[in-house]
Amino acid sequence: MGDKFKKLFSTKSIYEIEKNLFKKNIPGFLLMMKAAYAAFNHLNINTKGEVIILCGKGNNGGDGYGLGALLAMVGREVKIYKVEDPTKIEAKTALELCYKLGIKIKKWSKSLENSDIYVDALLGAGINQSPREPYKTIIKHLLSKKKKGKKIIALDVPSGVDGTTGVAYNPSVIATTTITFLAMKKGLLTGDAVDHTGDLIFENIGVSQKKVIPDAILLNKSDCNFQILKPSSHKGTRGNVLILGGMKGMEGAGILSGISALRAGAGKVFWVTNTNKLNFPPELITVNPELKEIKKFLRMSKVCILGPGLPIGFEELIINIWNFKIPLVLDAGGLRWLAASNLRERPYHLIGTPHAGEAKDLVGQRKLDRFETIKTIKNIYGGDWILKGPGTLIHESNQLWINNFKMPELGTAGSGDILAGLIAGVWSSGSKTPARSGVWLHTNLAKKALIKKKHTYFSASDLLN
Repeated sequence: MGDKFKKLFSTKSIYEIEKNLFKKNIPGFLLMMKAAYAAFNHLNINTKGEVIILCGKGNNGGDGYGLGALLAMVGREVKIYKVEDPTKIEAKTALELCYKLGIKIKKWSKSLENSDIYVDALLGAGINQSPREPYKTIIKHLLSKKKKGKKIIALDVPSGVDGTTGVAYNPSVIATTTITFLAMKKGLLTGDAVDHTGDLIFENIGVSQKKVIPDAILLNKSDCNFQILKPSSHKGTRGNVLILGGMKGMEGAGILSGISALRAGAGKVFWVTNTNKLNFPPELITVNPELKEIKKFLRMSKVCILGPGLPIGFEELIINIWNFKIPLVLDAGGLRWLAASNLRERPYHLIGTPHAGEAKDLVGQRKLDRFETIKTIKNIYGGDWILKGPGTLIHESNQLWINNFKMPELGTAGSGDILAGLIAGVWSSGSKTPARSGVWLHTNLAKKALIKKKHTYFSASDLLN
């Protein structure tokens, strides 16, 4: 099952944890064998058959040698490929133990024997570029074995994946299971990494991380704030939301955001739209896209959603709302407008909800990892930000949170409109954590929709049913 985790760390922070352990005179070889034992437990309980372990030159390879020794001790058939001679004293000690146990150790050549299970102990979490040879070729062999249905167990991280950023370099191992040790690497929960880890198991090997400040926090319901309605509450006390979006041809975006806002706690929703040839949901109050009208309803609202289903041509309305003293949820067309403007930090509270493409526009097409992207956006524009995608990142309350959730079914038109509505809804009803509360609600709705789904995939409106 693995250990529970809450705190998430970069590779740099994990080095600090290790330094603190060494200062306490905890031997590095002891930590290595604890990691090996955690991996041994998983393999011994959950797998059968021959095991081939591929070991690199660092401590990741040392974990592999330690695992091989433990498997051999209980009679498992195990072979080890040594890619390079170990450079760390702990790894050298683990290799020597394997020799003493009579384990078959081969120097890597150019081919990989058939086996039931392959263990990736090649490269550690600190990689920041594409694997060089011979690792590049070995990883390609492992990818080929994976396509043939073989199990690939990655120790600490799948080789080629950056444990800090979540970037998967070319090539990177696609593991069946990843067993990560000591501290949870934040990069394994987001971005490319989620396609490579398979089942992710965390083993803290008996170590706490009290002295090192985490780089991110795992999002749980307990981190969210939802206001409880008083018995005397009514639509006039719960807070209103105004939406600028859902214009002609894209009305669905406005409708999804509006209904979501109501479901999340808003008392009333004012929907600014230029279409009148549609059967509007009866709960939404429509407003003409005229500045005088909009300002009247803005004064009656606690939160504004700007952007879902909003094409170009409404710049005057957008800039007036931008400058209006009201909390703002910025999505879709609003984000595209901001990226094209010369504006910077908004003086009033803002929550932006870009996906990867919109985020790239906001940072000026710079090639940044997901963590650097959200940090850069916040530095430029202020406010709080949500970077959508697998392992959604939330920068709120000067803290980075990661939503450990990946569901490709959410990659469908309208899903982001619902998220914007949920954020505005909880915000208008008084939530002190609207960004992460909205993300948590969105995830919870998606989980329930997945259980109830009747088709291969679901549409965004299924989240609200």
